[in-house]
Amino acid sequence: MSQLIGTNLGNRYEIIEILGVGGMAVVYKGRDNVLNRLVAVKVLKPEFNADEEFVKKFQKESQAAASLSHPNIVNVFDVGFNSDVHYIVMELVNGNTLRDYLNKMQGFMKEDAILNIGLQIGSALSQAHQNEIVHRDIKSQNILINENGSVKVADFGIARAATTATIVNTKEVIGSVHYASPEQARGGFVDARSDIYSLGILLYELATKTLPFEGDSPVTIALKQIKDEMPNPQMINETVSDGLASIILKATEKMPNDRYQSILELIEDLKSLRTDKNFVVPLDHYDNHETAVLPKITEEELMAYQTKKRSPNSVNPQKKSPVNSSGNTPSPEKNKLNMTLVILAALVLAMIVFGIVAVGKFKDIFDVGTVQVPNVINMTTEDAIRELNNVGLKADTTEQRVHNDIEEGHVISQSYNEGDEVKEGFTIKLVISSGGIQSIIPNVKQQTLTEAKVMIENDGFVVGEPTYEFNDLPEGMIISQTPKAGIKMPQGTVIDIVVSQGLETKTVMVPSLETKTIREAESTLNSIGLKLGNITYETSETIEKGQIISNTRVGTEVDQGTFVEVVVSSGPEETTVEASTEPTSEEVSSELKLTVTIETDKFESETENIKIIMIQGDQNTVVYEKVHSKSEGTDIVVQTTVKGSGNAKIRVYYGDIVRLEQDIQF
Repeated sequence: MSQLIGTNLGNRYEIIEILGVGGMAVVYKGRDNVLNRLVAVKVLKPEFNADEEFVKKFQKESQAAASLSHPNIVNVFDVGFNSDVHYIVMELVNGNTLRDYLNKMQGFMKEDAILNIGLQIGSALSQAHQNEIVHRDIKSQNILINENGSVKVADFGIARAATTATIVNTKEVIGSVHYASPEQARGGFVDARSDIYSLGILLYELATKTLPFEGDSPVTIALKQIKDEMPNPQMINETVSDGLASIILKATEKMPNDRYQSILELIEDLKSLRTDKNFVVPLDHYDNHETAVLPKITEEELMAYQTKKRSPNSVNPQKKSPVNSSGNTPSPEKNKLNMTLVILAALVLAMIVFGIVAVGKFKDIFDVGTVQVPNVINMTTEDAIRELNNVGLKADTTEQRVHNDIEEGHVISQSYNEGDEVKEGFTIKLVISSGGIQSIIPNVKQQTLTEAKVMIENDGFVVGEPTYEFNDLPEGMIISQTPKAGIKMPQGTVIDIVVSQGLETKTVMVPSLETKTIREAESTLNSIGLKLGNITYETSETIEKGQIISNTRVGTEVDQGTFVEVVVSSGPEETTVEASTEPTSEEVSSELKLTVTIETDKFESETENIKIIMIQGDQNTVVYEKVHSKSEGTDIVVQTTVKGSGNAKIRVYYGDIVRLEQDIQF
């Protein structure tokens, strides 16, 4: 498919490079030459063009994806067919897949970050399910994390409208087997609850960085999806809360009727867990006890039990009473007396033995002194052992745990509290810190508050209480962060952020700009927080050419940031002179090649409408107008040809603002 590189699809989309290859299609990076932006172009593989079934699937994908509009779903811009090439034009997301992010991550993802990602994916699926679309292939490779930390669900490539036939062809199970629901793996009926199962598998993957079912072949994994019990994520990551574990296990029930019946139910439980860390899915929805299989009682076991009941040692109510040596049966009174004597003798013997043993034991106890346990928490291992040995105690330091707050090699806890009395030589168990899991602090400056929280929590850190300041950054943008980005810190570290409140609203008096040049006027206005607005030209007998005749709002109080419009003198009105039959050299029209450099760092937004106007006397002529983007580079060189005679003025507008003005001569 590399032969498409360099071609134009639909005379609009230029194919630049291959981004990825899927089962049915190849995804390219492209450029929309009309809107001058980068896009992703998904092209159906040529071997499927002759297969009507595949083409229909691809067309349904196009229609399904194009009908969805959601911030957590990759946008579809266009759908087309060009010279046997079926293609879809989509939003190009700059970032990594969730799988790539997990591979690079040190340690386990924090639960708040898992909930945040799960809620964003759930929100995207909710939009799809409301439009009767089942994704069918939710997996970490199809979840994109853009540069701002937002989640984007990609590749509705095997999605089909739920109102159409959803029986999967038995010869081909659509979807990735590691995430496929049991009914999907069997090739049975698939509905929105299959997406819920796949999302449950994905939540397990986020919590444990592993997949629940592995095998040597897709068939083996599919069989495990159908038959094996879902493992509890707490067996791999003990920090997973009971609430998150219960949500994952509820979502991955084998029978669709036992799962969440809608994605909205799952979203509601994720929100509940986010606000209440003790939340667990109620028992009427979820039972954490494994099903017990009752043993089958065999005939042999039954016969053995009956034989045991008939054995001579068993009590037989019909058995005759024993007789004495004289052949007479002993009387009940005599039997009672004998039994009493035996019991008394046994009690006396037991008391003698107990007394001997007890005296020895008590002697041992009172011979050994007791000591008080000292506090060794936060000490180094060596200091703690030395402190315990000094008072006659021993230390067991075999247990180690990860701890973000206590330095590596220091004591986290001890089995007996300070002041407890124990015998000399007693062993105190100590838990030693193996240090905290560290990650690199992300750069959240100039991100929105929401985006910053996602980025910070995804890397295992905690967002501090934001502070707010007035700033020239847009309202809600991050001005600064502490600690700074790029340094390695233990996960769980609190990152404090300062958020912009936008410009502080102040009112200023608009001055008169009369007789100032445009540059002088712009400098004066900027110094007091105002901006130069629209510029018009008029002839003037008293004001020199290029100087300002008047401006709006003079003497009034306005908010900072207000635009002030000005009228500039174009000089005195020229006297009309009849043209001679022979034109002079000044009146001869000629062409001039004009080169202008556009500075994209001065753009007010990502894209800007660039307009160049040539002014000759009272005539204004637009000689160039086009939308440019910052992605084209820092400096863009624009060339155009202008036609005229004598002197003229060129004015370059970025949007409605004049950024460059210069004189030219033909």
